[in-house]
Amino acid sequence: MLLLPAHPSFPLPEGVDLGCLLLLLLLGAAAGVLLAGTAAAAVVALHRARRGRPRTAGGARDGGAVDRLTGLPTGGAFAAAVATALDGDGDADGDADEPGPPGGAEVAVVHLALDGFREVNLAHGRPAGDAVLAEVARRLRTGVRGGDVTARLGGDEFAVLLHDAEGADRAATRLLELLAAPVALEGPGAGPGAAAVALTASAGVATGGRPARELLAAAERALRAAKDAGGGCARRWDAAAERERAAEGAAAERLRRGIDDGELEVHYQPCVDVDSRVVSGVECLVRWRRDGELVPPDAFVGLAERHGLVADLGREVLAQAVRDAPLLAAAAGHDVVVAVNVSAPQLRDPALVPAVRRAVAELAPRRLVLEMTESVLVAEDDHTTAVLEALVEAGAHLCVDDFGTGYATLAYLRRRPFTAFKVDRSYVREIETDARTRALVEGLVLLAAATGMGLVAEGVETPEQARLLHGMGAPTQQGFLHARPEPLAGALWTIRRLARELREAPASVA
Repeated sequence: MLLLPAHPSFPLPEGVDLGCLLLLLLLGAAAGVLLAGTAAAAVVALHRARRGRPRTAGGARDGGAVDRLTGLPTGGAFAAAVATALDGDGDADGDADEPGPPGGAEVAVVHLALDGFREVNLAHGRPAGDAVLAEVARRLRTGVRGGDVTARLGGDEFAVLLHDAEGADRAATRLLELLAAPVALEGPGAGPGAAAVALTASAGVATGGRPARELLAAAERALRAAKDAGGGCARRWDAAAERERAAEGAAAERLRRGIDDGELEVHYQPCVDVDSRVVSGVECLVRWRRDGELVPPDAFVGLAERHGLVADLGREVLAQAVRDAPLLAAAAGHDVVVAVNVSAPQLRDPALVPAVRRAVAELAPRRLVLEMTESVLVAEDDHTTAVLEALVEAGAHLCVDDFGTGYATLAYLRRRPFTAFKVDRSYVREIETDARTRALVEGLVLLAAATGMGLVAEGVETPEQARLLHGMGAPTQQGFLHARPEPLAGALWTIRRLARELREAPASVA
């Protein structure tokens, strides 16, 4: 662990000309401060900067070719060095945006950023943060080979140009290990009680003979992927993954337009009570009619969750269900339960509880049930708890969907304000052929009866499944045996048919 002064000192005079810079670089090389490759890159970069190329690789403007805090080349100098390496001919005047010749060298760029550096500044002060940045620069310089180029792109971001592209992943891992050692601060600028700063960093790696601008952008995207993975790791730019991300972004934008343009549809699947012989409720299932074709929920609900669209999607489904509820109740001949799915990300939507409160008021006396998966049931954070309680207070009933497929235990059912659960179709599918599954389902039925919770068996597809469930004491059923999800017009016809058949069926058959 190294002791550092809180005020690193390697400032360059402002307005330094090429002669001054050369002198400084020679002195630095004699002292072992700068590697030859880094010095050469700084000279090349200043030459470019004086010719009117002031932008860094990260988009900030450079006041010179060398960073005054760390002594490293700046982003603009680094971009020039990458272009020169790709040209493979030593031409410092080559355009960083132009591809190198077919025989150009394949190099690697490692884009690094410190994790949580802002907290270092807040906790210990700006001078201490500067000391950390200077130490990071020193470690990076010592961690690369002669001829490789290290630069500071700005803020807490650095970059390394490696001429050994094949060893780029190993080099990135080695650099992260070097940066992981704690940094001790001393001096009045280090902040009260400062002893050591633990560093972690993320790295993005890109290789190839593509134009410099593309290589730098690829390394930056790889860094973003490392940050998204939680930081403290290295990620390589992946062309296939990049194409997938681009395709997903385009799909998300298309879904956004679809929501705005009213392309979402709600399909309704009836739920029957074979004891009472009535249609007891409907589940509201979202579909997307994109360019005239129906898109199933598995193809876009996850997309909506990842891109912040699920709140708008959920409110649209709820509003449409409320509008259609009177027609559904009329088809059944009595009030029915209206069940709407709510995903975990929707609980972060501040408009959810007010929307549910309005829906409950408009549906009365029909009941609104919100179905949620076990991921919501087992969430331990205070926000989830508060929202669930607010939804119940607003008049909604909560039901655990797909129960038995996640990590929920009876303790969660006891602590959470859920009043019903649905046995997942994977259990129902096996009750005809597997004695253990049949016993598990029967145990769940007994649990519901003992606790006063409602139970729905979903995925009922055969008469034998329906008979076994009825015999266990699970009369409330949902599945293709009774009805498939349909748009409103088809669902109304199906509900009327089901209601008639259930009324006319002998009790033993129903």
